[in-house]
Formats: sequence, C-alpha cells, structure tokens
Amino acid sequence: MTTPDPQKPTSRHEPDGDASPDQIEADIARTREELGETVDQLTSALDVKSQAKQQVDQAKVRARQQVDEVKDRATEQLGRTRELASEGLTTARDAVTDDQGQLNRNGWIAASALGAGVALGLYLIVRAARR
Repeated sequence: MTTPDPQKPTSRHEPDGDASPDQIEADIARTREELGETVDQLTSALDVKSQAKQQVDQAKVRARQQVDEVKDRATEQLGRTRELASEGLTTARDAVTDDQGQLNRNGWIAASALGAGVALGLYLIVRAARR
C-alpha cells in the first residue's frame, strides 16, 4: 500500500483561508464521505472470509455454466444420434423387406442367421451350465 506524498498536491479542493463556515462544513462532509469510502474499500480488501466467499460463489457460477453447456452439448449429440439410428434402422429395414413389407431374400438370410446365432448362444449357455 502506498502512502500519499506530503509534497505532492492532492486532488481535493480545500477551502481557502477566507472560506465561509458553510464551505468548511461542506468540505468536512465531503472528506468524511471520502474517508468512509476508503475505509469500506480497505475493510473489504482485508476481509479474507468475504473474499473467500466471493471466490466460492464465482466458482459455483462457473461450474453451473459449464454443467449447462455440457447438458446442451449432450442433448444435441443425443438428438443427432437418434436421427442417425432412425435412418440406419430404416435403411436396414428397407434392405431386408420388399415394397409390401414382407421379408425378401436378404431378410430371410438375416432372419436365419439371427436364429442360428440365438440357437448357438443357448447351446453354449446350457453346455456351460452343465459343467
């Protein structure tokens, strides 16, 4: 903290020697107000508990903002993923069905492969359970 230089003139306008009592009282009131503001500034600068609380509050605000940003990005990504999954399912359905929605040759092959996979999986589970 710096101390004022007594040789350097201050920015305050002090009343002249021939000032009226009202001018002197106004100067005193202004000086008291300036001193009050200075004391308040010094008090807040030295109040560690208050500073820590302000920093915690600022950190909470930043954390909330980051959480909101992550939620927004996740919601966007989920929407895009749903769109892609829907398009993929539509493409897959179109590949295994004909115009009337009946399984075509590719559909029967896929259904047979799925059935064989399920049967093999059940066989392996039963076999592992017997051991």
